[in-house]
This record gives sequence, C-alpha cells and structure tokens, in this order.
Amino acid sequence: MNKFKKNPNYLLSYSIAHCIFFAVICLLLAAFKGFSYEVNFKSYDSLVVLLAIILCGLPSSVLHNCAHRNVGPRFTNDLIGEFLGTLMLYGYRGFTLGHMFHHKYPDNPEFDPHPPRGYSFLRFVISPVKATLIIIERAYFKFFGNNSKTRANISMQKTFFNVSIALKVLFWFLVFGLKYFLIFYLPLYVLNIFVFAHINYATHIENSEGNSEIINLKDGLYYKFVNLVSFGGYYHKNHHLRPQVFNPSKIIESDENYISYVPEIDLKTPKRSKIFELKLVNGLEQLSKKLNLE
Repeated sequence: MNKFKKNPNYLLSYSIAHCIFFAVICLLLAAFKGFSYEVNFKSYDSLVVLLAIILCGLPSSVLHNCAHRNVGPRFTNDLIGEFLGTLMLYGYRGFTLGHMFHHKYPDNPEFDPHPPRGYSFLRFVISPVKATLIIIERAYFKFFGNNSKTRANISMQKTFFNVSIALKVLFWFLVFGLKYFLIFYLPLYVLNIFVFAHINYATHIENSEGNSEIINLKDGLYYKFVNLVSFGGYYHKNHHLRPQVFNPSKIIESDENYISYVPEIDLKTPKRSKIFELKLVNGLEQLSKKLNLE
C-alpha cells in the first residue's frame, strides 16, 4: 500500500505493462498455435470438469496467500501471484492492494472493497471488482487530490484494466482452445469467484448488536471440503487475527469475538436473503448514501 500512496501511476503502469505483454503473447500464440474451435467431447472429459470442481477455491486461496507474502521467498511468491492473478484475470497487484484495504479497514464501507452488510449474495458475487475500483478511486483521490489530472489517471487506469482483462481472456482461450476453455477454465474460474465471494460473505456477519463480526466456519460437509481444498479459507476470523499464517485452520481458535466494525450511526440494512435468491440488493450503494460517501 505504501507504493500506491507514493506513486500516482502505480496501478496505471501495471495495467499498461499487462496490456503490452498479453497483446504480444496473444499475437504470438495466434500466429504459431492458431485458434482451436474443436468441441468434440469425449467421455473422459467429465474428469476434466470434475478436476475444475475439485480445485474450487484453490487458485484464489493461493493468490490470497501470495498477497500476504506467505508463499516462499519473495521472487517465488510474486511469480506465483502473477500467474494466479492472470488466471483470475484481475491481476496480482490490484488484488493485493484491494485486499490490504480489506484487512486495514474490515467491513468499513468507506475503505473496505467488499463489506457484505446489506448485500444480497448474488449482487455480492458480481460486485467485488467494481466495488474494489470504487474504493481504490476514493483512496487515490484522498492521497493525490481530486483534479483534472488525477481524474484522467483514474479514467486511464479503468480503460487499461478492462483491456488487460479482455486480453487475458483471449490468452487463456488461445492456451486451452475452445473445448478446454469451456469445460475446464470457465468452471474453474466461476467456482473460484463463487467460493471466494461466499467466504467473505458468510464469515463477515452482523451480530445481534448491529456490529460487523468476523467468524470461522468449519462444520458441515461443504465447509470441511472447501477448507481442505483452500487451506482453511473459511477460518476467516483466524486469518484476520494472523494473516501471515498460510493455513489459518491450524491456528488455535480464540474464544473472543472479533468485532471488525462498529457503525458510528444507525446502518440498518436489509436482512440477508437466501444464498440462491435472485435479488440484486447493493449494500455498498445504500451505505455510501447513508454515510455521504462520494
């Protein structure tokens, strides 16, 4: 976060570099490998889909640990982080920055990219990238001022960020071909987005006093399985208490409640709907209005 505070082009230069790099790589792949549109499915392809399902939460979990520099020496950690940031499309640097805001300001609607208070789950799943950009923009203007120059920088950041995502999608399409892009990459990506979103949604709760609290979830077949695959992803309270531990399920759990955010004003929000209800309730938008956030 210190580099972000000191360098107004910290994210812009990263996105531009990604655009150039992946544009060149995609051109080379297209020239020498070409586009594969084969979709002749075989019976054993079901194993590929199964592998994508089994890996749900693993790439995001390791990327998350890379953000905390928990994956070996600095060079190895960052190399793995860059690979997984490419796999998840949004990039290692932006993810790390947004995640550091989440740890420094957990559940604070002004600077946490994904406080689940007031969100329906479906809206929460599709909101993190946009919400993170809003938080980063807010912090950027706080550090560098809100003027024509900084607004132009933010606009370019968004443009190159979106172009870099499109180029990474094309990159993975060229790498896998249409068939394995559809039956391996897409399920892997969607399930990772779902699991990582649910970890944050389900473990950041509103307690009986209306305060935000972070909890661990470990009971039940689903939580046991995902905690195994994701190295303790749902042990979120443990993770916030000791983020430098690779697998927070190995930590002895504290008996004390972890209160992450106490609202200064009444922030009554809609009760959470069932996970699969098709509601698009935007909690951050509601809280921003209540708190007079731009």
